[in-house]
Amino acid sequence: MKSPRSTQFPRRNGGRQYRRIIRVLTEGKVTEPGYIKMLARKYLDVRIEINPKDAGVPLTLVRLAREYQKQNKKRNPDYDEIWCVFDIDQHPNIEQAIQEARDSGINVAISNPCFELWLVLHYQNQTRHIDRQAIQSLSKKLGITDGKKITPEAQRELLAKLDEARSRAKNLESMHKDNDSKPWENPSSQMWRFVDLFIG
Repeated sequence: MKSPRSTQFPRRNGGRQYRRIIRVLTEGKVTEPGYIKMLARKYLDVRIEINPKDAGVPLTLVRLAREYQKQNKKRNPDYDEIWCVFDIDQHPNIEQAIQEARDSGINVAISNPCFELWLVLHYQNQTRHIDRQAIQSLSKKLGITDGKKITPEAQRELLAKLDEARSRAKNLESMHKDNDSKPWENPSSQMWRFVDLFIG
């Protein structure tokens, strides 16, 4: 995967200057775009373009990103980086999706079991294996989500707790490395890498 980078000079889009322009393809239609838009509203020097299409499972998402990537190389680039944000859940061909993304220079932010784990990490640690239903229930119990939507009350707290979430997610990655397991094993979230685009 490519590491996040800043453009050498500010990019212009619609008359405004941006430090970085990023295209993001998300598996989820509500929670992930809502969180990413929340970041973009706070960090105005980064422009986010979220893919509006329902791209489906991770492998489909990565292959759609590759098509966007090819189009972006044909002319003056419209964006600096492209990211896919998806869950492990019970999706097929996860390893293939990750490998194809890596081979194509597409960045991925994977959460296992699902994106709600990343939200919960803003509030507390989660080092034991947890399934989708349990982490979604915990997210609701903590007042972070109501259904698929992030609650208005939680948005301010999520932004205030970014550093805590990053630290916990990085610690999970180190834990898996120490156990000789894959960095995206349950529980894990690579969303901290995406967040670094804004605050790194």
